[in-house]
Amino acid sequence: MSKDKLNEKQFLEYLDRLLAGKQITLGDDVSDEVRSSLEHARKMLAFREEPSPDFRTELRNKLLRQLAEKQAAAYPMEKRPGLSQRLANIFPPRPTLIAVTSTVVVVLLAFVGVVLYASQRAAAPSAEYSVQMPANIVPEGTIFTAKTSLSTIPGQAPVYEIRSDEVTAASVTELGRRLGFTGKANLSDDGTRFFMSQGSGDEARQLTVWIASGAVEYRYVEPEKLYPAYPAELPSQHEAELIAYDFLQQADLLPPGYQTFAELEGDTTTIAGGGYSVSRKYTEEAAPSEPAEEAIPRPAAEPPAPSAPSEGAEPATLPAPTYWLVDFPYKVNGASATGPGSKIEVSIGDNGEVVRLLWSWRQMSPISDRNIISQKQAYDDLIQGKGSLDIPLDCEQVIVEQVQLKYWLDAPSESQDYAVPVYEFTGECLDENGRHLEDFTAWTPALSETY
Repeated sequence: MSKDKLNEKQFLEYLDRLLAGKQITLGDDVSDEVRSSLEHARKMLAFREEPSPDFRTELRNKLLRQLAEKQAAAYPMEKRPGLSQRLANIFPPRPTLIAVTSTVVVVLLAFVGVVLYASQRAAAPSAEYSVQMPANIVPEGTIFTAKTSLSTIPGQAPVYEIRSDEVTAASVTELGRRLGFTGKANLSDDGTRFFMSQGSGDEARQLTVWIASGAVEYRYVEPEKLYPAYPAELPSQHEAELIAYDFLQQADLLPPGYQTFAELEGDTTTIAGGGYSVSRKYTEEAAPSEPAEEAIPRPAAEPPAPSAPSEGAEPATLPAPTYWLVDFPYKVNGASATGPGSKIEVSIGDNGEVVRLLWSWRQMSPISDRNIISQKQAYDDLIQGKGSLDIPLDCEQVIVEQVQLKYWLDAPSESQDYAVPVYEFTGECLDENGRHLEDFTAWTPALSETY
C-alpha cells in the first residue's frame, strides 16, 4: 500500500472513531499531517453530544458524497492527488484562519457533536473545588513568550455554588412552544437530555435541553442553513444583534442583567462566519459592509503584516460570510465565564433568520472566598504542563498576550456543583518562520490548594 493511501486510510478510520465518540490513541506510524488534522477535528468536538445514529450516518454520507464530487470535478483520474494535497484543500492555509477547516469539515464537526471531555480531561486534583479541563497537548520544544505584564501578587476570589433548575418533559415542551414547536418533548435513549423536532427537509429544526445542566441548543438540522450554497442576504451587524436579543427574549432565556439590549451593547461580540471559522482579528475583512456608526466597538487587534506577494500573484480573498454569530457576555457576578459551558450564542443567517442557539446559563451564588495564586505562578504552571493548552504540532512559539481571571463552566452534558476561578491565557501560535498560525486559549487552575 502506498504511503498516501495508508495515510488516507488512517485518517478516515480515526475520524470515524472520533465521530462515534470513541477515544483514539495514535500509533507511532501515524504521520504528522494526519496527527495535526485529527487534533483540529478533536478541538471542534467539545460542546455537543452525539446525535441519533440515523442522523449521523445520513450527514456523514452526504458530506462524503459532496467531498467526492468536488474532488472528481477538480482532478482528472490520472492526476488525482494524494492525501497531503487533499488535506491542503480540506484545510486551507492557516495564516488567516483559526480552527482552520473547510466548509465540509466545519459542517461535519459542528453538527456531529460528541462530548470528549470525559476522555480528554487532565488528571483531576483532589481538592474539594477541583476543576476539570481538557488535557494538555503541547508539541515538545515549544517556546513560550509572555508579551504582557504578569502580577506576582497572590489574592483571593470567591467560589460559587451552581443551582440548576429541574429539567422535565413539561418544562422543555413549554420552551418548545415559545420557539414554535408542537407536540411534546421526548427523553433521549441515554436519558441525558430532552429533545423536540419540528418540520422536515431543509426546514427541519431540533431543540435539545441537557438534564445535567439545563443548557439549551436550538438549530436547523440541515447544515445548509448556516452554510448555504448561494450568497446569503445578511442583515447589518447591529440588526443581527437586535434579532438575537429579541430571540432570547421571546424564548424567555434572558439572564439577569439583560433587561435591555442597551445594557449589553458594549460587551456583545459579533463575528462574521461562513465557509470557514475565522479569527476575530479578521472579522472586519470578511464581514458585510455596513455604516460605521452601527458597529459595536471592540478592542483593536492589528493583523500580522502580510508577506510580499510573488510576482503576478492574485491577492487572497476571504470567503463571503453566510451568518452572524452574536456572542453575548456570560458574567459570574461581574467576572467573565469560560469553558465549554459558558456559551450564550445566537447565529443569524440568510434574511435575518435565527438558525442556531447555544445557551448554557446557570444560576450561581457565592459561598466563600479562597486564596488564589498569582498570574506569574499560573504562567509558570502553564509552561510546565500543569494547565490545559491544545495547539497544533507545527506551533514553534506560543505568544501570551493577555491573562484574565475567569470562572470555568463544564460542558452541558456535565453536572457541576461549583464554579471555581481559573486563569485564562490568550494569544497566538507562530510557526518556525514566526508567522501567525492561529489564535489560542489556555487555562490553569487559580486556587492555591489545587496543587
